[in-house]
Amino acid sequence: MKRGPFSEAGRRRRRLFLSKAHVGLAAAGTLAACVGIGIAINGGLEFNRTKVLVGVGIIAVSTVLYISMLFVQDEPSPPDQ
Repeated sequence: MKRGPFSEAGRRRRRLFLSKAHVGLAAAGTLAACVGIGIAINGGLEFNRTKVLVGVGIIAVSTVLYISMLFVQDEPSPPDQ
């Protein structure tokens, strides 16, 4: 049987890659939010409004990244035959 780009093995590889990409994006978003919290706290302790706003901006961007990752749909599974 000839393997094409839409073979079952290709679908499994794509699904595996997408699931790993989702985990990577979730980890990056979480770590970026932690960095943003640290910058905001450090800026608050130093009474530096710029650092606080940069930290809040990082938190907002990482939150948007994390939430947008949740709405990306995986490839639908093929119907059983």
